[in-house]
Amino acid sequence: MPRLILTIMELRNIFKGQSILPNGLARISQGIIKSFFALLIVVLGFLYYQTEIFDFSSPKASSKSSFYNPYKHWSHKKALKANFHAHSTAWKGITNGHNSENQILDEYKKLGFSVAAVSNYHSISDQKDTSCVYIPCYEHGFNTNKTHILAIDAKAVDKLDFPIGQGVSQKQTRLMHIKKTASLVALTHPGLMNGYTTKDLKVLKGYDLFEVLSPYYESFELWDYALNNGNFSWIMANDDTHDLVKQPVGRFFNLIAAESKTKIGVIAALKSGNHVAYSSEKGKMDVRLNKIELIGNEVSYLFSGTVNRVKMVKNGEMFMIDPKGKVLLSESDKYIRFEVIGETSSLYTNPIMRISEEELAGFSSLPYSINTFKTFGFRLMILFASSLILFMFFGNKTKLYPKLNFRPNSYLFRQKNQG
Repeated sequence: MPRLILTIMELRNIFKGQSILPNGLARISQGIIKSFFALLIVVLGFLYYQTEIFDFSSPKASSKSSFYNPYKHWSHKKALKANFHAHSTAWKGITNGHNSENQILDEYKKLGFSVAAVSNYHSISDQKDTSCVYIPCYEHGFNTNKTHILAIDAKAVDKLDFPIGQGVSQKQTRLMHIKKTASLVALTHPGLMNGYTTKDLKVLKGYDLFEVLSPYYESFELWDYALNNGNFSWIMANDDTHDLVKQPVGRFFNLIAAESKTKIGVIAALKSGNHVAYSSEKGKMDVRLNKIELIGNEVSYLFSGTVNRVKMVKNGEMFMIDPKGKVLLSESDKYIRFEVIGETSSLYTNPIMRISEEELAGFSSLPYSINTFKTFGFRLMILFASSLILFMFFGNKTKLYPKLNFRPNSYLFRQKNQG
């Protein structure tokens, strides 16, 4: 808000300058501009007024929890190729999308995809093509810092956003709102333009998936940071294409071991983490996950294909390992995950993490309480700042000095007061 007030002061000074237009046109132009900025301030004030201020006291993780293996029901043969983030032409061409929905779906079907969701900004596609599993999605966000969110299996579009800057409470407020109308929520391209920072990811909750792979940013470090702080989420990879020529499909996608080729089956598999992410070209998969088994604290794994190397990430630290082997988890371990690098594709697993199945059911719920007192104080500040800015635009200072009938910065007013 202080930065906005300074900007408004600069604009007001411009309005006070001499205009090259005739007096009548100048007054009309200034009136239109002032009315526009007044409306802008009212809209921004209304949006930011809806911020909830949270008490970000991290709940203590249960030290007695066992490890959870998302791949205990993994089957490569049943797995479905899926993309949840792509943009078509929308909003009369205002947003960045250069192809029709049908063109996008056709490209994905050529590569054997079973899920090819079109997720335009604040708009849910009414996909008619039944050859792909239809899952309604949209990308939420019309803000300057690219702090975007993907709503998966969305019933409605949530309209609340904070366009000119967001603190962690604004981000948590948005997640809370979107979660009410979507089965799953993903943070999209989290590292892009610092849309989500380590300060945010230390405390943010209420999301299910983390778009680690996209053409705009790889966010492994941020994901590991969140995991190490006990904020678990499943991996996601999406093409986020806006132009089929410049951004061909099949570069980043998910392989989901769904029990059935239905929306219910896909959503259930995503919720349990029974999927892997790929980076590739044209949807190729030359490496695969055969199994990950967990018995007690021992993890057995097997990867096959044209494997060049396998990395294990344990608590954020990376180790080179064989394509087949066992890992013994210690009491101090929080999670492990695997990265498998092949000739033409790379595979990335979800974490095997320290959490019980009971805790897993609510891991993406919001455990924080809203601080009523701080929320009330913040909203008062928004009302005061909005009123102050509007007064700076429209306040008639002549009325403050009716006897002198001069503005405070006028020459005669200064002379009178200096005398």
